[in-house]
Amino acid sequence: MKRTQPLLFLMLMGISMLFHSCSSTELNKLEGQWQLFWINDLGDGVLNPNNPQCNDNIYIWSFEEGQLNISLYQPPTPANPTPQAVLGAQLEYKTSAEFLDAVVEISGYTPSITHPCVIPMVSNGKWTIQKIDNEVMTLITTDQEGSGGSIVTREFTRVE
Repeated sequence: MKRTQPLLFLMLMGISMLFHSCSSTELNKLEGQWQLFWINDLGDGVLNPNNPQCNDNIYIWSFEEGQLNISLYQPPTPANPTPQAVLGAQLEYKTSAEFLDAVVEISGYTPSITHPCVIPMVSNGKWTIQKIDNEVMTLITTDQEGSGGSIVTREFTRVE
């Protein structure tokens, strides 16, 4: 029995390091630009009922060295075929590799100084990277204001 205890301990340590390593690898893929893809549009075309003019905007989340910038682009029109980006929010983030999860902790979000179109999409708190590769990222949180502790999901595609 005493011989199996050290072996069991070593196996658990190895598995723990493997999961921690996988979480760290996911965090290395975070930096760069990600376009928000609304998965919660239920077909009514209204993602933000308080500001319907925001619904057609394109949102880019840029993660770079602890700084998260959310830019928004209005859709191209004949009068403005190449719209310029508007800085919607500037936040800070930290990453950590927990036992099974890669976590992004967002801070510095202030609705009063954030562009009104960005307010419903982001909040301070822990966001878990549910999936990330070179093309797609999914973040989930229960910290979203107004969610009542429900899981809130944001899906992104990488901007090349």
